[in-house]
Amino acid sequence: MQLDLQCQKCEESFTLELTELQTEPEIKCPGCNARAATGQIETLIEALDDLFAAVAPLRRKFQITTEIDSEDLPPPYDEEPSGKKAAVDPDEDEDEDEDEDEDEDEEDLEEEDA
Repeated sequence: MQLDLQCQKCEESFTLELTELQTEPEIKCPGCNARAATGQIETLIEALDDLFAAVAPLRRKFQITTEIDSEDLPPPYDEEPSGKKAAVDPDEDEDEDEDEDEDEDEEDLEEEDA
Protein backbone atom coordinates (compact mmCIF):
# COMPACT_ATOMS: atom_id res chain seq x y z
CA MET A 1 0.00 0.00 0.00
CA GLN A 2 1.29 3.42 -0.83
CA LEU A 3 0.49 7.05 -0.16
CA ASP A 4 0.52 9.50 -3.07
CA LEU A 5 1.68 12.96 -2.01
CA GLN A 6 2.17 16.30 -3.67
CA CYS A 7 4.28 18.99 -2.05
CA GLN A 8 2.34 22.21 -1.46
CA LYS A 9 5.55 24.23 -1.70
CA CYS A 10 7.11 23.04 -5.00
CA GLU A 11 4.25 20.83 -6.35
CA GLU A 12 6.53 17.77 -6.67
CA SER A 13 4.54 14.51 -6.68
CA PHE A 14 5.92 11.44 -4.93
CA THR A 15 4.81 8.21 -3.28
CA LEU A 16 5.64 6.54 0.01
CA GLU A 17 5.13 2.89 0.85
CA LEU A 18 3.16 2.53 4.08
CA THR A 19 5.59 -0.09 5.42
CA GLU A 20 8.45 2.32 4.74
CA LEU A 21 6.63 5.11 6.60
CA GLN A 22 6.04 2.83 9.58
CA THR A 23 9.71 1.80 9.83
CA GLU A 24 11.17 5.22 8.97
CA PRO A 25 8.55 7.83 9.96
CA GLU A 26 9.57 10.65 7.63
CA ILE A 27 7.69 12.53 4.94
CA LYS A 28 10.19 14.55 2.93
CA CYS A 29 9.69 16.14 -0.46
CA PRO A 30 12.36 14.94 -2.92
CA GLY A 31 12.11 18.26 -4.78
CA CYS A 32 12.55 20.91 -2.08
CA ASN A 33 13.20 18.85 1.10
CA ALA A 34 10.06 20.16 2.87
CA ARG A 35 9.27 17.86 5.78
CA ALA A 36 6.26 16.98 7.89
CA ALA A 37 6.63 17.25 11.64
CA THR A 38 7.32 13.96 13.43
CA GLY A 39 4.20 14.31 15.58
CA GLN A 40 2.00 14.71 12.51
CA ILE A 41 3.48 11.58 10.95
CA GLU A 42 2.97 9.56 14.14
CA THR A 43 -0.66 10.71 14.30
CA LEU A 44 -1.17 9.70 10.66
CA ILE A 45 0.30 6.24 11.27
CA GLU A 46 -1.91 5.73 14.33
CA ALA A 47 -5.00 6.81 12.38
CA LEU A 48 -4.18 4.42 9.53
CA ASP A 49 -3.71 1.59 12.04
CA ASP A 50 -7.17 2.36 13.47
CA LEU A 51 -8.66 2.43 9.97
CA PHE A 52 -7.10 -0.92 9.08
CA ALA A 53 -8.37 -2.46 12.34
CA ALA A 54 -11.90 -1.30 11.52
CA VAL A 55 -11.74 -2.53 7.91
CA ALA A 56 -10.28 -5.98 8.65
CA PRO A 57 -13.49 -7.58 10.01
CA LEU A 58 -15.61 -6.02 7.25
CA ARG A 59 -13.57 -7.57 4.47
CA ARG A 60 -15.20 -10.95 5.10
CA LYS A 61 -18.37 -9.54 3.52
CA PHE A 62 -17.27 -6.44 1.63
CA GLN A 63 -14.38 -5.24 -0.44
CA ILE A 64 -13.52 -1.68 0.57
CA THR A 65 -11.65 0.80 -1.58
CA THR A 66 -11.03 4.30 -0.33
CA GLU A 67 -9.37 7.45 -1.55
CA ILE A 68 -8.66 10.48 0.62
CA ASP A 69 -8.04 13.81 -1.05
CA SER A 70 -6.86 16.37 1.49
CA GLU A 71 -8.41 19.13 -0.65
CA ASP A 72 -11.86 17.52 -0.29
CA LEU A 73 -12.23 16.64 3.39
CA PRO A 74 -15.67 16.47 5.08
CA PRO A 75 -16.65 18.93 7.84
CA PRO A 76 -15.23 19.78 10.34
CA TYR A 77 -11.92 18.91 8.67
CA ASP A 78 -12.61 20.92 5.51
CA GLU A 79 -11.54 24.30 6.92
CA GLU A 80 -7.90 25.25 6.65
CA PRO A 81 -6.34 26.38 9.91
CA SER A 82 -5.64 30.11 9.98
CA GLY A 83 -2.05 30.99 9.13
CA LYS A 84 -1.55 27.63 7.40
CA LYS A 85 1.83 27.21 5.74
CA ALA A 86 2.12 25.66 2.32
CA ALA A 87 4.59 23.07 3.59
CA VAL A 88 5.36 22.15 7.16
CA ASP A 89 8.98 22.61 8.15
CA PRO A 90 9.58 22.04 11.89
CA ASP A 91 12.78 24.09 11.72
CA GLU A 92 10.84 27.12 10.43
CA ASP A 93 8.43 26.93 13.39
CA GLU A 94 11.34 27.04 15.82
CA ASP A 95 12.90 30.00 14.01
CA GLU A 96 9.62 31.94 14.13
CA ASP A 97 9.28 31.29 17.88
CA GLU A 98 12.81 32.56 18.43
CA ASP A 99 12.09 35.69 16.36
CA GLU A 100 8.91 36.38 18.37
CA ASP A 101 10.84 35.97 21.65
CA GLU A 102 13.50 38.42 20.43
CA ASP A 103 10.82 40.95 19.44
CA GLU A 104 9.17 40.65 22.87
CA ASP A 105 12.53 41.12 24.61
CA GLU A 106 13.19 44.28 22.57
CA GLU A 107 9.73 45.64 23.44
CA ASP A 108 10.35 44.95 27.15
CA LEU A 109 13.65 46.82 27.01
CA GLU A 110 12.01 49.79 25.26
CA GLU A 111 9.29 49.93 27.92
CA GLU A 112 11.89 49.83 30.73
CA ASP A 113 13.86 52.68 29.11
CA ALA A 114 10.71 54.86 28.82
